[in-house]
Amino acid sequence: LLKLRNNVETSLNIHERIDEGLELRKAQYAADVEFRKDIHDTLEKQEVKSLKQVDVLVENLLAGYDRITRQKEDELSSGLSFFSLLRRTFASIFSKKAGAKDWLENLAKDMESGLNEELKAKLNSGVMDLADSIQQMAKIIDLKIRSSRTILKDDHELFSDIAEKRNNVLKELQEQFSRFVSRTENFTDESLFPDKSVISTTAATGSGLAVVGLVLAAVAQGMVFDITGGILTAIGLLFAGISSSAKRKKILAGFKTEVGKGRNRLEEEVSTNLKAYISNLKVKIEGNFEKFDLLLEKEEEQIARLEQMHDSIRKRLEAIAASLGREEEE
Repeated sequence: LLKLRNNVETSLNIHERIDEGLELRKAQYAADVEFRKDIHDTLEKQEVKSLKQVDVLVENLLAGYDRITRQKEDELSSGLSFFSLLRRTFASIFSKKAGAKDWLENLAKDMESGLNEELKAKLNSGVMDLADSIQQMAKIIDLKIRSSRTILKDDHELFSDIAEKRNNVLKELQEQFSRFVSRTENFTDESLFPDKSVISTTAATGSGLAVVGLVLAAVAQGMVFDITGGILTAIGLLFAGISSSAKRKKILAGFKTEVGKGRNRLEEEVSTNLKAYISNLKVKIEGNFEKFDLLLEKEEEQIARLEQMHDSIRKRLEAIAASLGREEEE
């Protein structure tokens, strides 16, 4: 009976040590879950911040676009009056001054020059702010990965293999993410942009995360000037058909229509593509945590199973100890 009681006490002591180790393991799991949540929340916040910067960039582009096109619309409206056209017609006959056709061509060229200058200035400042925000997203995640807490040491007498496995997964995550931010192709996202030559040419001048600003600038400028180029071509064709003030309303209506189409394209395409770039990059960053997430999933299952077994064994040992105590009293 004494030997049996000693065995039970020894088992209870071992059980207590297992309990202490299990608590450490649970604490490590809780810290890792919090770490992963922090990563996810950080990415969410940075994504929201970057998306807002896209909205600001698009608003600034539209404000510049509206200012230039409104100015040219006023010039067009004034210049297409009957007396203005008549004056230009006579002036072109009796002097070297430009007639109506030349005047319209010059107006279109001035509009092109004004739009290019205005939109390029807006892009240069807005894209750099956006690039800084996106780069910050990756840098913050990299820093958080490197500063994750280790509670369960790999020399733990009971769970050293679990601790070592976790450390290996975390080390692999650190190395994988370092490779991720160093590879240019992770930040070019060619699927979003039809003109691959712009991407490849731009990417050749930088590497890894540093290429974000260059890629965004090249892509945004490409989209913006493709849109404005289309508007100017349509307006040029519209102007080519003018011969009298009788077409004044038609010309003005056509001008407004083309400007409106361009504005809608500018707002939709720039916003959609840049926001898709940001969201896709966030998904790519999250993808680096696939193995770590799998580790957490398995650890949750194993801890739940161990706790159940541990509790069952504890109850049985306590029952045996109580039974032995009653036998001694008898």
